[in-house]
Amino acid sequence: MRTGRRTLLALVTAGAVLGALVSCSGGPAADRDETVTAEPVIYPLSLRYPGIDVVADVPYGSADLQRLDVCLPPDSAPDTTATPTPTPSPSRSLSPSAAADPARADPRPSSGRPTVMMIHGGSWSHGDKATAAYRAVCQYLASEGFVTVNVDYRLAPTDPWPAGYDDVRRALDWVFRPATLETYDIDPDRVGLFGGSAGGNLAALLAVQDHESAAWAAGDRVRAVVDLSGPTDLTARSTEPDGVSASFQRKQLLYLGCRAYADCPAAQQASPGSHVTADTPPFFVGHSTDEFIPLWESQEFVATLRAHDVPVTFVAVEGTAHSIAQLDRAMSERVVAFLRARLG
Repeated sequence: MRTGRRTLLALVTAGAVLGALVSCSGGPAADRDETVTAEPVIYPLSLRYPGIDVVADVPYGSADLQRLDVCLPPDSAPDTTATPTPTPSPSRSLSPSAAADPARADPRPSSGRPTVMMIHGGSWSHGDKATAAYRAVCQYLASEGFVTVNVDYRLAPTDPWPAGYDDVRRALDWVFRPATLETYDIDPDRVGLFGGSAGGNLAALLAVQDHESAAWAAGDRVRAVVDLSGPTDLTARSTEPDGVSASFQRKQLLYLGCRAYADCPAAQQASPGSHVTADTPPFFVGHSTDEFIPLWESQEFVATLRAHDVPVTFVAVEGTAHSIAQLDRAMSERVVAFLRARLG
C-alpha cells in the first residue's frame, strides 16, 4: 500500500504539471512552461570564441580537484586575467544580526557584472570542467556577458557525500570573496548557478539550502538557477519501477556512501526536493521526456517549487537529450534570456 500511495501521488503530481504544460496558467507570476524539440547539435560547441579569455585552474581549496576556470566576457579589462589573492571574505565571520545591521559598512562592491557558477555532470563520479562541451558552455555564457566560473569538485567513490556538495559550496563562497569580486568585476547581487545532470543536482541543492548559510545572512545570495536533467530525488522513490536504472541506482549509492537505500539518511539530505522553501531563488528547469533521469523527478521538483511560490520556467524537451545535450540554439537562447531576466 505504501508503494501504491507513492505511485498515485507521483501520477497526480505529474498530471498537474503536465496540465500546466498545456494551459500555462496558474502558479506564481512569470512562471512559464514549454514542450519543445531540440536539434542534435550542442550550439555552444559550434561557435568560435575570439576575445573570451579563460583563467584556468584557479584554486578555491587545497585538494587537487578544488579548482575552477573563469571565462571572461569580451569587455573584460586586461588585469582581470589575474588570479585573486586568496583572502577570506569578512562576511563569513559576521553573525546574522550584525549582517542585518544597516549601520555596518558593506565591504562588497555596489556594481559589476552578472556572474554564473557552472557545475559539470558525470554521475558525481567523473567529469571535468575542461571537457570540450563544458568549456564551450562556459565560453558561450561569457560571450553573452556573464563572468562564468566553471567548477571542478571531489568525486565519488573516493570522496562520497557530502564532499562534492561541500566543494561547490566552498566555490560559491569563493565567488563572493571581496578579492574575487574586485578581480573579475563581479556584482555580488547578480550571481546565479548553472548545472547539468549531477551538476544540476548540486546547483539545485546549493540554491534550496542557500538560506541556511552564513553567507546568505550576510547578503551573498544565489539569484537564479539553471538545472538541466538534475536528479532531484535520490531516495528509495527513485528505485521504483518508474525510477532510474539499476546501474544508476548503484552510482547514487556510491555517491551517497550507502550500501542500501533502506538505511541511508544521506539520500534525503542530497535530494533538492526535500529542502525547498519560500526563500529558494527562481529556477529554469530543462528535462528531456525520454532520458535516463525520469521526467517525473523534474516534474515533482517543479511542483514543489511552485507550492512554495518559487518562480519556475520549465522546459520539457522531446527525446533523449540529457543535460547540456539539450542546448541547441533555441534552448541556449532560452537559458540566456532567463539569466538576463533574473540577473539583469
